[in-house]
Amino acid sequence: MQRKIVLLTTVMLFAGVVSACAGQEPAVPEVDHDAQVTFAVETVYAQIAMTSAAAEAMATPTPAPTNTPEPTLTPTMAPTETPTNVFADAPTDTPAAAAALGGNTAPLQPAQPQDVGLPCHRANLEGETIPDGTEMAPERQFVKIWRLKNTGSCTWNRDYILRFYNGDLLGAGASIVLTEEEVPTWGFVEVAVDMKAPDEAGTYKGYWKIVSDSGKIFGVGPDGKGWIWVEIKVIE
Repeated sequence: MQRKIVLLTTVMLFAGVVSACAGQEPAVPEVDHDAQVTFAVETVYAQIAMTSAAAEAMATPTPAPTNTPEPTLTPTMAPTETPTNVFADAPTDTPAAAAALGGNTAPLQPAQPQDVGLPCHRANLEGETIPDGTEMAPERQFVKIWRLKNTGSCTWNRDYILRFYNGDLLGAGASIVLTEEEVPTWGFVEVAVDMKAPDEAGTYKGYWKIVSDSGKIFGVGPDGKGWIWVEIKVIE
């Protein structure tokens, strides 16, 4: 019973409070317009600052330009052309040839071999008469000719001689003047020697060499040691 009285009392008090509140008008808060404006401006600036920071964070940094060294140009050499002698088989004293050679109207001289490094005394047998084994009658007279080429660096003069050394002299002199004129390097001389066949049948052979003006003895061939000879066959 007591609990019911307490509950009834509580309900009546709550109803009284509600009636009192319903009879009063709700209070309207005052609005501060300056504060609202200030807040709005600050909000705008904050948004701008955030937008700028985000843009800077998202922007890809552009690397600073670097100085790239210019490549070094390697000079290209023009190919060297091999000169061609277009007048090798043509005359060189014609006006066309002279013009092509720079206007030189004088005929070109043939190139001379170089004698640098050659030994002084060298000779080569270029030809001869009376081949080896030529048959002859007894006591027949004949002329043996040797054609020699000066392949050394020294010039031959009239003091050079052709000297008999061994074998059969065949009626010739033991020393024959090699030349009456100077014979330079690569020059030629023909030495003629008067001879006579023996009176008896058989094969005869005589050996010769060259003696220089200083007494140097040399023969033919690359080493200067080759003999010059004559060989005949006497028949009855």
